[in-house]
Amino acid sequence: MLQNKKNIKFIASALLFFATLCSQSALSQNDTASITGNLIDPNGSVITGLSTPVFMTHTESGENFQSNVSLEGQYEISGLPAGTYDLIFPSSCCMYMTYSQESVEIPEGQAVRLDLNLGWHINLGTIGDDPGMLAEDMINQSGDLSGPTPRMPDGKPDFSGLWYNLPDTRGFGASRAPLQPWAADIQEQLNDLGQQGSASYCLPQSAVLSTLIFPYKFIQTDDLIVQLIEFVTPGFRQIFLDGRSRPDIWNPSWYGHSVGHWEGDTLVVESTGFNEITTGFGIHTEALTITERYTRPQNNVLLIEITAEDPEAYTETWTRNYEARLVKGQEILEFVCAEGNDTSLFAQPVWRGRP
Repeated sequence: MLQNKKNIKFIASALLFFATLCSQSALSQNDTASITGNLIDPNGSVITGLSTPVFMTHTESGENFQSNVSLEGQYEISGLPAGTYDLIFPSSCCMYMTYSQESVEIPEGQAVRLDLNLGWHINLGTIGDDPGMLAEDMINQSGDLSGPTPRMPDGKPDFSGLWYNLPDTRGFGASRAPLQPWAADIQEQLNDLGQQGSASYCLPQSAVLSTLIFPYKFIQTDDLIVQLIEFVTPGFRQIFLDGRSRPDIWNPSWYGHSVGHWEGDTLVVESTGFNEITTGFGIHTEALTITERYTRPQNNVLLIEITAEDPEAYTETWTRNYEARLVKGQEILEFVCAEGNDTSLFAQPVWRGRP
């Protein structure tokens, strides 16, 4: 009888313990909050077809939270501790502006509703004229292209195919070129000019085509890779794989001179010979060297690491990473830049790579 009483007392204590844990867990869950809303365009309509993330940063702790927008235009981030947050919805280009809002108050245990009213970007809402949205459409329409990495007859990975970079949302905490003071000063002066980008004047948009938001194709042979890209002038470059060295003397150019070699299954491309106003890498000098590393871990995935060095303008090396997806059923379209555009439309009569 005494033993039975002890057992009953033990069971009661255990139940009380677990009830306390459950109560604390429920209290902890109730302490967190959530935020939800729709993406809204300037006409007041819900924006559909985007799936890039909304980011929230707790201003005191620095803790980051994120959630992808649904294709129906709604986002929801749950499990938020109470406090003040900075919110950002970064746009890769070109239909809508990046949305940001500081000091968003999230009360304890409450569900907050906040619609994000996005402004038009440079194409002013022209349907079908957003490379970021086009990338998502083309990748989704290609279906499941997973499978083993295709290889050349010599066993090296074959990078041939049409590729599209995943929409770039690195506006959230994106790194900038690590400029020396003199270069940072020039960059600030250039930014203050408020001019249109080089593409508006039919000039190249980046020293490396793989950083851009347009579809590109690799055509690979044993000793040469040709890269083609849409909507860029000029829309091609050559990567030499025949063992040649980088030239000691090279007339500085927009795309420089590229040679490649293999490190296992990684294609390493080294480029030099850039002019000092090549875009995409901040203020730099003709000493700029860019190293690209390409891997294809499976059929439909391309990973790209790009490192830039310029001891005359940078304080350290600068590395960025990209990820591309294989696209099927599409081709590079012809693009002709409309030279002779009325430059009175722009803040400056000519494009300037330096103030």
